[in-house]
Amino acid sequence: MTIELEETSSKKSGVCKLKAESDMTIYSASQNHQDLVDHFAEYSSFEIDLSAVEEIDCSGIQLLLALKHSAEKKSKTLEISSASDETAEVMNVLNIKDQFDWSTKK
Repeated sequence: MTIELEETSSKKSGVCKLKAESDMTIYSASQNHQDLVDHFAEYSSFEIDLSAVEEIDCSGIQLLLALKHSAEKKSKTLEISSASDETAEVMNVLNIKDQFDWSTKK
């Protein structure tokens, strides 16, 4: 599982579009973190598509919250462009869905 940089990302505009594939669990946390770190310094705005995430656990949620915190600290923005039903359900159960900006609420 990796978080892929989408072709529509633009360093010129500062917009980084990312798509998470398959899962965001403890088993992929290290790679997911590295994928995010690789792009963090190069962009000022992040849009993450979580629609393909089939499984997410607390480590995936922690990674998203850490990215949000780091973005705010550096005056960057983070938006979730879409999320799978599984991701939205976990965020609802943990009562954290409102902590993120959503372009499409699920």
